[in-house]
Amino acid sequence: MNKKLLAVAVAGALGAPALAFAQAANVNLYGHFDGNLRVSKYSGSSVQVAGVTSASGITKQQLHFNAPRWGLRGSENLGGGLTAFFQMESGMNPDGRPITTDGNIGVLGGRDSYIGVRAGWGEFRAGGFSTAYSNIAGIWNAVSSLGHAQIIMGNTDTTGTAPNPNCNAAVAGATGVTPGSASPAGTLASWCTSQVEGNAFSFHRRTSNYIEYATPNLSGFVGRIGTALAENKETSRQNDIVAVANPGAAKFDPKHWSYALTWSGGPFSAGIGYETHEGFRASNAAGSIRNSKDKGTTIGGKWDFGAGQLGIGWERLKYGNAIATAGAENGFNITNWVINGNYKISAAGTISAGYSKTAGRKSCGAGLTEAAGTCGSPTGSSMFGLSYDHALSKRTGLYAAYGKINNNGNANGGATYYYIAGPLSNNAGGTTGGLVGGTDVTSYMVGLKHNF
Repeated sequence: MNKKLLAVAVAGALGAPALAFAQAANVNLYGHFDGNLRVSKYSGSSVQVAGVTSASGITKQQLHFNAPRWGLRGSENLGGGLTAFFQMESGMNPDGRPITTDGNIGVLGGRDSYIGVRAGWGEFRAGGFSTAYSNIAGIWNAVSSLGHAQIIMGNTDTTGTAPNPNCNAAVAGATGVTPGSASPAGTLASWCTSQVEGNAFSFHRRTSNYIEYATPNLSGFVGRIGTALAENKETSRQNDIVAVANPGAAKFDPKHWSYALTWSGGPFSAGIGYETHEGFRASNAAGSIRNSKDKGTTIGGKWDFGAGQLGIGWERLKYGNAIATAGAENGFNITNWVINGNYKISAAGTISAGYSKTAGRKSCGAGLTEAAGTCGSPTGSSMFGLSYDHALSKRTGLYAAYGKINNNGNANGGATYYYIAGPLSNNAGGTTGGLVGGTDVTSYMVGLKHNF
């Protein structure tokens, strides 16, 4: 079926106003399925979490779908060189997982979704979508199966609003009350009922309430600047738990700015990104600094030599001290790097490989120590991936892949790098996702991908 006609049908199912827009504009339906059978071994850690021991050497057989999604995108010529455009992208759970396990990813429009206008001066768009900084990963990435973006590079991935110290978790229903947390009056401020909050440490983000401007292509150069609006800014300290726990602290005022400059010409492409977070690691603890600043800088490039591609990336993340001088400082730096590439061995077959590494947290404040597994060598990690992709058509392909994540650490703690949106691992005896610190992960998988 023609995708434009199918898009009209989908829009009609969503409501008559959407149908009218679909008929007037150029609308396309698209999507991606990537399912694999995976055998994973979790080893190197035997740490108790909430009284449950996560044993070393667990092997699991899993069916996992990598970021399955569908969406509608379209545009309309408004005349005078002005074009309106939109995208609404949503996640899916074909393996039967409930939507709630994915936060807001599985809801309608929970992935990259926006509306905007473009003309000769560039484009503006607004919504919830990947930041300018995170797009640098697309410059250096050369692997289509088991890639390295969003794991070590970017310090994992996240989706949502800026973290909020007065909510600090997904809210419970319509009450706005975070489980296990309440103000002296018994409820939290009304802005705790907003979207799911993002990871406080991640620099690879799909950000809510985000506005971005992109320049036109100028001899291969494109610049981007974006900011997330401070929806969770405190407007009052009255009846706020901060007034009790941290008297005299500044009002919580999160800020998020993201910048990127990319260039492409012939077989080469390169980019540099810079991003700042303010107040992302804020807390209500006595003496805490509620609006400390974190900064990320990344560069990357890729060479397409015809038979294949080679890409490299590097980044430095600096996290400011969020504890007052009377306490133990908790700032630190992380440096990450990646090299990856692919090579066509036949018209249908491509071999890809990649290696990424971080030495872990360095230049740590006194509140982070190697003995506790919160600084230095125990927080380091590396990842190696090897895959073979075989195209069955332009839209469908088979693949086989091997991956190994080596997380440093010991019984006191350590690194917990893991596949983004990956299957459940060995945390709390296998009952939750994520890893116990220091757990290594070895994976073998075969899968089928289809784009429409």
